[in-house]
Amino acid sequence: MSDKADPAPLKAPVSTQEQYAIDTGLTLKTVRGQVQRGYLPTIKIGRYNLINMVKLSQLCMGEDAQSTKE
Repeated sequence: MSDKADPAPLKAPVSTQEQYAIDTGLTLKTVRGQVQRGYLPTIKIGRYNLINMVKLSQLCMGEDAQSTKE
């Protein structure tokens, strides 16, 4: 049996900044700042800059794999 935990299922592959703020408990101002600084991966669809939840999940899983090797 593997010690690796399965990631939580995503509601959708992308999320609005407003919904991401609600889901994470962060303020909208904080989320927008993280997007502007490039801390959160985004994808532009039309005129909307949405958070790419798939890429964010992959980044987190990669970080998790690196931290367990140390």
